[in-house]
Amino acid sequence: MSLPATRPRRYQKSGLYCRPTRLDDLPPEVAEARRVRADALVADLGGIEQCSHGQLQLVDLIVSAAMQLESVDAYLLGLPSLVDKRNRRVWQVVRDRMALSGHVQSLLGTLGLKRRSKRVRSLGEFIETRNGAEAPPSC
Repeated sequence: MSLPATRPRRYQKSGLYCRPTRLDDLPPEVAEARRVRADALVADLGGIEQCSHGQLQLVDLIVSAAMQLESVDAYLLGLPSLVDKRNRRVWQVVRDRMALSGHVQSLLGTLGLKRRSKRVRSLGEFIETRNGAEAPPSC
């Protein structure tokens, strides 16, 4: 039996089961979680003003890898056992999770685990902004 030269009709993907191919295509709750985590890491580095472009790229990599790690952890916690009883060894996904956690750890080490503080306003600047703002109501 030979195959037809052309297909009888065109197949088009509906998009219902397609995975997002860009970060802009992520569901809103996932995008928000990424943004919150990235903002927290940037704040730990002293703010966006003190971060280099390379550090911001590392922050994106760390956030992606950490979210993948959490997804794998959620899957593992749903399993009845982490051990394949037939072959008497842990599942391959457990080993992959350990490799992913090592990857996150090395990225954090590359970025630097030392927390940096933001610039603190002087007392004079604080008093000026406080006096310029609306006075609190007296009791």
